[in-house]
Amino acid sequence: MKLKHIYLTAQEPEALAGFYEALGLTIRFADGAKWIQFAGEKAAFCIAGPGESASEGARNAVVVFEVDDLELTLDRARALGAEIFGEMRDMGAHGRVACLKDPQNNTIQLFQASNKQGG
Repeated sequence: MKLKHIYLTAQEPEALAGFYEALGLTIRFADGAKWIQFAGEKAAFCIAGPGESASEGARNAVVVFEVDDLELTLDRARALGAEIFGEMRDMGAHGRVACLKDPQNNTIQLFQASNKQGG
């Protein structure tokens, strides 16, 4: 079994896609406001519009993105309307994580590997 893609449901998919584009993701495919898919190395991240979701209204997944610079990405997300919550957590040799709510209230975690800290 292989992970194919992860998707969030959104009432305004195109607006939410703009948020993730501004954070650095690249759209690979879009079917209007129904389905927007971003490029990924091994699996895709997608946004499903109303009626496209297998579990309409579900909001219990947490998507984790690896970033090169955690502070810079948090600052950019905040400027784009994200709500940062909780404390940035240092996980020692693994790296650091921080959580945010995107503009449509999905929980997202940002991860910076320890080998990318202090650069």
